[in-house]
Amino acid sequence: MAEERTGTLVGSEPVDEATLSPEVSLINLPAKGIDIERELAGIEKNIELFNRIKLVALKLTKPSDWVNQGGAPYLMDRGAENIAIAFGVDISDVRLSLEWAEDNKGRYYTYVASGKAYSKKLGRYVEDMGVCSQRDRFFGWDSKERAWRPIEDVDMANIRRKAVTNLYNRLIKRVIGLMNVTFDDLRASGIDPEKLGKVEYVAGRERAEAEITPEGKELRTKLGDMLMRLANNDKALAVKLLEKYSLWKDKDGKEHKASSLANMSEKWIRTTYGRVKKEYEKAAGPREPGEEG
Repeated sequence: MAEERTGTLVGSEPVDEATLSPEVSLINLPAKGIDIERELAGIEKNIELFNRIKLVALKLTKPSDWVNQGGAPYLMDRGAENIAIAFGVDISDVRLSLEWAEDNKGRYYTYVASGKAYSKKLGRYVEDMGVCSQRDRFFGWDSKERAWRPIEDVDMANIRRKAVTNLYNRLIKRVIGLMNVTFDDLRASGIDPEKLGKVEYVAGRERAEAEITPEGKELRTKLGDMLMRLANNDKALAVKLLEKYSLWKDKDGKEHKASSLANMSEKWIRTTYGRVKKEYEKAAGPREPGEEG
């Protein structure tokens, strides 16, 4: 251990302050002539302005634009798009790349979308990335088999679109300043958090799945694809749509709805499929799920 001396440690050797070069600054002092009080006052004013911007942006949304995702508010794409229009957000230089990796479960890919956003109303510019992997549980996990689907069984187009969707969502929220919205923020803007839909995650186990036939599995895949297309690849919105179209009442008037395709019986899947198909054909025209368009 080095002998203790009066001075400043540089690396592992004690050095007397007198031996330091005059160019070395031990403390970052403000430049001459700067009024610290005025600078702090400016920062405080900016905080006040930032909070006003956030409040105005949130007032542009509705409860249906949000979901309670694992105990935190999540702004869905349609709500973010409304805010982007109001604040004059331009998104540019969008680039998409495919990256491959391998682990003990095998080889898999990730789409990485990058881009820039500029708000004309705020004069603010940001850059960010959005990603989606073949290992995204919504697209890649087979709850029945409790295993990741093979590469050929995962729709690469969905992964690609979701990466771009994630990018746009992040860019809009970052350029406006909405990355860490709380339920208190929503209340301040007049939105009741109790009216938000919920997306809950089950940790450490998979929910039991009803036994269905191969035909039922195929129908379930088509149903999931239609829901994602109707939701513009927004998983949270797709869950809300599933809850809406799977809703039914028993003889006692109790409501039942599914928040996961894996929890549905084949009969329930067929009934829900019929309802969703009608809406899908209205929005996209009659075509089989899986066709581009």
